[in-house]
Amino acid sequence: MDLALLREVLRVESYDGEYGTLTLRGKTVASNISACFEMDIPHHSAQDHYEAQRLWGTGSEEEVTEQVQLLQDLVDRREVNDKAKKAKKEKDQKRRDSMEWTESQLCLEAEQRVAKRQRTEGLLKRRRSLTRLFRIYLFLKQKHSDDHSYRVERLEFDKEEQKIRLAQMSESAKRNDQLERLLIEMGKLIQVVADKSK
Repeated sequence: MDLALLREVLRVESYDGEYGTLTLRGKTVASNISACFEMDIPHHSAQDHYEAQRLWGTGSEEEVTEQVQLLQDLVDRREVNDKAKKAKKEKDQKRRDSMEWTESQLCLEAEQRVAKRQRTEGLLKRRRSLTRLFRIYLFLKQKHSDDHSYRVERLEFDKEEQKIRLAQMSESAKRNDQLERLLIEMGKLIQVVADKSK
């Protein structure tokens, strides 16, 4: 049963996973072992038994059994996973620190540029700049209004055109129906004349 537990832990990797998935993986291991041995094993018991075996050591250089090899594989995999998680966490922290430093540096440079510009520019230049910006704003606002009016008129025109097309199609369909009826009547009339001439 110990070997089956270790094999299942290696297969499911219940020692590795995101936060919140370890319990689910432990339950999967316990469920599979329970099904294998036809007995109910709580997932806490399976996890505790695995932890006890993981921490167990022979203390001597005996022949390596499958159980010892599985335990060693589990320990090795956990170490690799722990190192990978630690390296990822350190990398993320360095990236965050770098971004914070860059952000603070950019803010400082922007503040220095603004302060320098305010010292060197006079009130007149600022007024001219604001007047120019206001004119641009008015121009863009008028352009937006004109574009909107054009789009509304275009939509109205398209709607009217669509109504006209629908009316024409309806009229054409009526004419086709009338023509079809007329042709049927003519066919019947020709048939009657042909029958009488016989």
